[in-house]
Amino acid sequence: MAKEQEVLKQIGLSENETAIYLALLSSGSLSAYEIASKTGIYRPNVYDKLETLLSKGLVSYVTRNSKKYFIAAEPEKIEEYLNEEAGRLEDSKEKLKSILPQLSAMAGFPKISTKVEVFEGREGLKVFLTDIMRTAKEVLITGIDDSKYRDALPAFMPKYFECLKSRKISERVITSNRQGVFQFAGPSTTYRFLPEKEFNPTNTFIYASKIAIVSWGFPPTVIRIENKNLAGTYRQHFEHLWNIAKKKPSK
Repeated sequence: MAKEQEVLKQIGLSENETAIYLALLSSGSLSAYEIASKTGIYRPNVYDKLETLLSKGLVSYVTRNSKKYFIAAEPEKIEEYLNEEAGRLEDSKEKLKSILPQLSAMAGFPKISTKVEVFEGREGLKVFLTDIMRTAKEVLITGIDDSKYRDALPAFMPKYFECLKSRKISERVITSNRQGVFQFAGPSTTYRFLPEKEFNPTNTFIYASKIAIVSWGFPPTVIRIENKNLAGTYRQHFEHLWNIAKKKPSK
């Protein structure tokens, strides 16, 4: 594992961030106490570095029995993180490619029917939107507040819509009569409108076998649930709303 540690430090992770990420990658999920025990890092420093990794989108967490368990992002997410870093991009990406097979081999997470993850901040928003670009054929969205995405990710959203267009990923959006539309939205996005009293403002994305619920607190938080049956139920409810929604907003 020495090579993986060295490369991750060379591309911008600190020694403690590297140790925590690799511990999570090889373990599936760990509490902060378990991370401290496994890595030998003093627990207050573990919490500090977990916050940094969360902000970079390289770690997410779930809550079980009132305790947080942390999960490493897939190794490919590190490349997305590097795309946000200027100056050392190409050299860093080449170094990362040299260890991706080993990192992927470490990520032997047990297959479970339901996976729940929590992402925070701007990078958390990018994690699930990038996952849409990689895995979706169609995205179903309700309760969207367009201006919040535009304000939080002004440089990212045009790239997101360009990717949807190039990969032929369609979006169907149900919003309220009083809300606007994305300035960046293109031909891959179709809107329908519900009266305010019938509209659920919870911002929900349904794609592949996943549901992502976005809460616009500080920081913004994404709860992503991966479960085929649950996603199917959400999709059926969306289709019901789509059939009764109007193609044009009421004046």
